[in-house]
Amino acid sequence: MSDLKPLQRKAEHSFNAFFEKYKEDMACAQGCSRCCVGGLSVFAWEAAIITDWFHALSPEQKAAWKERQEVPSSQNQPFINSDGDEDRPCAFLRGDSCSIYEARPSLCRTQGMALSLKSEQGERLRDWCPLNFSTSEPQAQDDLNLDQLNAMLSQAQLIHERENPEALGPLRVDLSDLRDYLLRC
Repeated sequence: MSDLKPLQRKAEHSFNAFFEKYKEDMACAQGCSRCCVGGLSVFAWEAAIITDWFHALSPEQKAAWKERQEVPSSQNQPFINSDGDEDRPCAFLRGDSCSIYEARPSLCRTQGMALSLKSEQGERLRDWCPLNFSTSEPQAQDDLNLDQLNAMLSQAQLIHERENPEALGPLRVDLSDLRDYLLRC
């Protein structure tokens, strides 16, 4: 798994560079969890990194983590996503904090960046969190190319499968299923 962790660090580095360039236009800050919506899944290799992180915790840290999971994910308030709609929070969101922050997946490490991807018709589409860039737009050259990121994540999955043939299972793992698994460990 250590060979795949640099991909996550690169995603985080990309976000940090983007944030530094556009910090005046960014609403992203500790305590903002509006992009932490539920119903997400990750590639099995990223689920394995989260699982490895959990297993590396001391018994006391595991017990504290499990106890924290009992805290309602949005403090008994309706969870409002970045579009202003009521939504379901991520299974790992507790209060307004990520309970797996150190091991969070690449998707979470890039939240808040401007994104671009090709539509089915071949046109380039751009998007960003509506809480960011309320008075300006980021330069298209700074967008995270989602097509390239997804290709790299898929390649990482192939590496994971090749290096861990005994771990073959689902290609993607639902984050709520992963949380439930960790709670049973």
